[in-house]
Amino acid sequence: MDEQRWKTVEEIFSRAVALPPDLGPEQRRHAIEEMCTGDSDLFTDVFAMLEEDALLNPLLDGGLDQAARTVIDFGRLPSLVEKQIGPYRIIRLLGEGGMGVVYLAERIDIGGKVAIKLLRDAWLSPMRRERFRIEQATLARLNHPSIARIYDANTLEDGTPWFVMEYAEGMPLSEHLRVRNAPMRERLELFRRISEAVEYAHSHAIIHRDLKPSNILVNNNGEVKLLDFGIAKQLNQEESKLQATITGLRLLTLAYAAPEQLSGGVVGLYTDVYALGVVLYEIITGRLPRRRQTGDSEDAIDHWQAEKTSAVVRRERPEIWRQLIKAEWADLDVLTRKAIESDVDRRYGTANALQRDLTALLEGQPLDARPAEWTYTLSKFVRRNRGRLLAAAGTVLLFAATAIFYTIRLQVARDDAVREAARTQRIQQFTEELFDGGDKSAGPAADLKAVDLLDRGRAEAAGLGADPEMQADMEATLGGIYQKLGKLDKAEPLLTSSLDQRTRLHGTSDLEVAKSLTALGLLRKDQGKLDEAENLARQGLAISRQSPGATAAGQAAALVSLGSILEVRAKYDEARKTFEEALRFQPANAANSAQRADTLLELANVAFYQGHYDESAIFNQQALDIDRRLFGEQHPAVAEELNNFGAIEANRGNLPASESYYRQSLAIVERWYGSDHPETAANLTALAQTLTAEERYTEAQELLERALAIQKQGAGPVRANVGTTLNQMGIVAYNAKQWDAARGYFNQAIDTWRQIYGDHHPYIANAVSNLGSICQQQKDYPCAEKFYREAVTRFDSASPGTVNDAIAHIKLGRTLLSEQKFSEAEANSLAGYNYLIQHVAQTNSYLGNARKDLAAIYDGLHRPDQSARFRSELARVSQSSTAH
Repeated sequence: MDEQRWKTVEEIFSRAVALPPDLGPEQRRHAIEEMCTGDSDLFTDVFAMLEEDALLNPLLDGGLDQAARTVIDFGRLPSLVEKQIGPYRIIRLLGEGGMGVVYLAERIDIGGKVAIKLLRDAWLSPMRRERFRIEQATLARLNHPSIARIYDANTLEDGTPWFVMEYAEGMPLSEHLRVRNAPMRERLELFRRISEAVEYAHSHAIIHRDLKPSNILVNNNGEVKLLDFGIAKQLNQEESKLQATITGLRLLTLAYAAPEQLSGGVVGLYTDVYALGVVLYEIITGRLPRRRQTGDSEDAIDHWQAEKTSAVVRRERPEIWRQLIKAEWADLDVLTRKAIESDVDRRYGTANALQRDLTALLEGQPLDARPAEWTYTLSKFVRRNRGRLLAAAGTVLLFAATAIFYTIRLQVARDDAVREAARTQRIQQFTEELFDGGDKSAGPAADLKAVDLLDRGRAEAAGLGADPEMQADMEATLGGIYQKLGKLDKAEPLLTSSLDQRTRLHGTSDLEVAKSLTALGLLRKDQGKLDEAENLARQGLAISRQSPGATAAGQAAALVSLGSILEVRAKYDEARKTFEEALRFQPANAANSAQRADTLLELANVAFYQGHYDESAIFNQQALDIDRRLFGEQHPAVAEELNNFGAIEANRGNLPASESYYRQSLAIVERWYGSDHPETAANLTALAQTLTAEERYTEAQELLERALAIQKQGAGPVRANVGTTLNQMGIVAYNAKQWDAARGYFNQAIDTWRQIYGDHHPYIANAVSNLGSICQQQKDYPCAEKFYREAVTRFDSASPGTVNDAIAHIKLGRTLLSEQKFSEAEANSLAGYNYLIQHVAQTNSYLGNARKDLAAIYDGLHRPDQSARFRSELARVSQSSTAH
């Protein structure tokens, strides 16, 4: 066999070894036949190598543990299907390799599918245990939608370690592309998502070191999951000798390994970039680059002979070649070649640099990797503005068109400069008149307030009819400020007029129109007109996605706006997906941007409403870190995140910490906005909730009365907060056993929320549940049952799978227990218990109530074993809390 033939066999063998282990024999054979492109002799050679490889001579090729396994002959690992590991029931085998096995499992108590990974023969090899531990520790540090998360970890009775991961549905990358026959732009967008996940890991100082298609799953929606961090390395951390040995035991995949890995050199972020480059080459061409050897010594390292992607695709996949223009293929050639440079100094230094050039390619911008030649930059500009240039150039020859283009550009630039100068002068005049009220002889009044400036600005904007574009911009700005001040009645006509002006000027598909639609949607949200709000936000997002000038930042902003509306509507799952998509449009180099902090804050809110307090705290801390770096300690954004921590700690049962966070937040907001602002009122209500839980009712009532007085001065979001304040005043009266007063407050809250949100919002379910609690305290159990059933029905419809839903079930269970309806009581109390046990602290009062009720319910059902179980839990939690 000649050298070139051997290289081809070796290449296809490397790809075949990386095929998913769960492929059937026929699927595997068919995939290898496709790789051999009809060459039967080549297929025979590759298949013979695979059969020989399957025999595995462990004494020659494997590690020490593999050799010991062969000598001792343990046989196959026994199946665990239908067995139980902790609270998980094994469903089926997902995959099995030399290191371990992965099963699909289901959580018995609360449901939900997960993946469980177990280490094979853990006692046999310390190196295996260490690699397993590395993978657990690495996954625990990462929280990204494209990286499988870790949920749990423990050991079996025989000491076998296991951990539970998010179950990632989908197919390995290569198989996904083959099955979908995906077009080239879809492939590149998919790769961009992969590189974003790698960049996220890099931002947490983690190098994957084994990136390859079989470690990347893709589902039908194009969402990716990065798997197998078993040989990942943390930057700035020395490897132990054991870890270094593990990495050296040929655990990496040679086909995707960087030269520095093969030579035992220093690895870095650029090492993963190399593997990404090989993956990208394979995504584009359908095969790996060819190997070549540099140097004549025995220690010479194989590198890729990177035949241009364009040449491979044009020769072997002409249907894909036609999907991009020639200049785009030229950029792809440069990009892939730079990604798989053997010299790390010439390679992309980070996944972000690679991703930035890929984004530039997709958006028609110049690549950083290309030399800054004027012809190249001009060609990019021409492609991005082809429509305008065609209109200007007509049928004139290219040279003449270029000359005309520059002439026109100079003229346009001059006209733009004149127009901009006039606009600058007009803005200067506009600003001066805000302060002097049009009287040039008078200076600004000493007691001039921001609201006065806004009112003057509104009057001035009305007189800008000669410059409708400036008028639209000014109205949008002023309307946004009025909205922030809670003056929605003044914001509405400004934002509506701005939208109308921009639509007349630019048509319905312009990005400025998209911004106006989104802004008006957010105003409708504050006004409680949620159907209209969602509709406007979706229109704005659609334009932001489809407009030729669409940017990642613009799409992210539109997504966050839509997500915030979905969040208010209690569509938490949909809101979460929207915010996660927004994060993908905010690259890692935007980690310190206020926009990213806003998105993280919204994710924290959604996680909180779903009862995921630990996850909410993580998102909230990330947002807080960014805002503190950007704005310092005394900014409203920081106050909002401190307020969130107050709510999280309150729900965890840590009331002193909650009060501290709320007071810090209130101090910042009051200094920033003043003592009579809606934000101040919202913070007063939040603090009052914790004071109520601490049984400091007089203090709480004073704060709530002050908040209500502020809120009743305004409209819109203030009206929504009026409902929150009234509900909390009802809780204070309830705790003081003032039943009539409490009932009155709860009914007022229901009426307020119903006017704003309609009849199906979970806020209403909360107040209805509170009415049931009054009946329960008065021992009017039929009345309590009626309200609790209504609350459960509302929660199950509007926001199932949340803490409030679980609490409503527990309350209904307690009433049914009081009525000795034991079977119905069991179903409701157990449903609430099963949810809370997974989402709140063990000392949570509602969880304690559920345990007490279930013990009594099982007494009534004459099932002493279950009754004893819950009494035992109560005793254990009580002892634990006493010990602390």
